Amino acid sequence: MADGNMDLGMKPTEEIDVGEVFGFESNMKVKAFAERSDRVPDIDSTYKFDRDTTLAILAGFSHNRRVMIQGYHGTGKSTHIEQVA
Repeated sequence: MADGNMDLGMKPTEEIDVGEVFGFESNMKVKAFAERSDRVPDIDSTYKFDRDTTLAILAGFSHNRRVMIQGYHGTGKSTHIEQVA
């Protein structure tokens, strides 16, 4: 996919356990892509997910809704989205 072509019809097909994947208590399940793409950032195994922010992002993705994340410069807004992806 590095050539810029992207299958826009791709849909997440695999159900994941949010608590297990993101490392906090939750019984929420969400759909995820079964195969990794070169458009997805590398996983940072040392990243610590903020529970409330992660759940808000995932709920937005699950229900096709926008989620606004705000904070000061350098507080990890973009990194959080990257790591959820």
